[in-house]
Amino acid sequence: MIRFSILAIPCLLACLISSASAGSIPGDMPHTRLLDSDLAQIQTDCEALRGRLTQLRQQVKTARDGVGHAIDATKTIRSMDKKVKDLVDDLQPYTSIPKVRTLARTLRKNLERIQEQLHTLRKKTDKAEEDVLRPMRDRLRSMEQTIFGAEQKLVAYSRTITQRRQDLQGLVSRARSVPGGVPAAESVSRVTRPSVQTFASGLRNVRQQVDRFGNGLTQLNAPVRVYMQVDQSLISFDKKLAPAEKTVAKLEKTLGKELTIKVPFSRKKLQFSIREILEAPGKILGVVLKPLEALADKVLQPVLKELKVEIKAPKGLEELARELNSLPALQRSMQREADQFQRSLEQQLEQSFRTLLTKSLKFPAHLVSHRSDPRDNEPRDNETIRQTPPSSPAPKRNYPVMFFQVP
Repeated sequence: MIRFSILAIPCLLACLISSASAGSIPGDMPHTRLLDSDLAQIQTDCEALRGRLTQLRQQVKTARDGVGHAIDATKTIRSMDKKVKDLVDDLQPYTSIPKVRTLARTLRKNLERIQEQLHTLRKKTDKAEEDVLRPMRDRLRSMEQTIFGAEQKLVAYSRTITQRRQDLQGLVSRARSVPGGVPAAESVSRVTRPSVQTFASGLRNVRQQVDRFGNGLTQLNAPVRVYMQVDQSLISFDKKLAPAEKTVAKLEKTLGKELTIKVPFSRKKLQFSIREILEAPGKILGVVLKPLEALADKVLQPVLKELKVEIKAPKGLEELARELNSLPALQRSMQREADQFQRSLEQQLEQSFRTLLTKSLKFPAHLVSHRSDPRDNEPRDNETIRQTPPSSPAPKRNYPVMFFQVP
């Protein structure tokens, strides 16, 4: 006696399912076998394409996040341009004050050079943000939704193909049970195969568009990387700029500080601000000028030492300017690939699938009338039921005693 373990049931089911394949279709039905093979292949291709679309959707999200970082970096560039310009303007009044002007002019020229670079870059990044980055981010967001919708459609496609293969198995089973069924099934399969192959071609074309669009997205890595590099560089630059801002504020406070000195041989005291001592020494008595200048110099020296700084320009400004030159062309290329990809999905693939759905795996009407289902032998409505008279029992025979009669 053969005993089945409960653990063997899944294996048995798997074997039964796998039998519904091209291998289970008889060899005298070559077109039907090829059709089943085509259906199995596009089912595999649907699953593979769906997996690739999932990867592409993540790639698009990453690219969209990168474009968002580039927009944030643009804001940082705009803010830093204004900040440096304000500091340059704040230094302007001190470029004519004795003892201060040399250091003030040096620092101001240093910052002017940096501000010119920032301002030139700012004009380009502002234009890129408006013309390229924001439209690109919106397009990438739209593509995420398109790709997600395509993934859901491929799930439905795969489910429909599974049903088609089951229909094909039913066609094969029917073909073996009616006269002329095999040639009819072969004819149906032969007519259906072109639509299946067209759909398979659509899948391949979409896969090619997916790869091209994905490759185009990788080209965004270079400008996004430079944007982020500049953004980080400006954060570092801001830390270096902070002491200069504090020194200018401290200088203004120091110059306004008033010094008091007693006039020799007199009880009279004089009071002057350091700015007055430096800018208008002629208004001060000669006998107290030198002592006041000495006091002013003593107060100023710590501030002037802080003012004696050289600030280096942020890194990556020139590299980003070069990348911005190619960004519009990159955006147009990405837009073109996105449009082609969407057309492949919405036109070629969907249309070929609708065509595939119109191909029904059914017998012609004249063969459907040949009913082989045992239930078809039951009487139909309005059909006369013939009563067959019961047969008379066979006469009993009397056997000799030496034979046994089996009741």
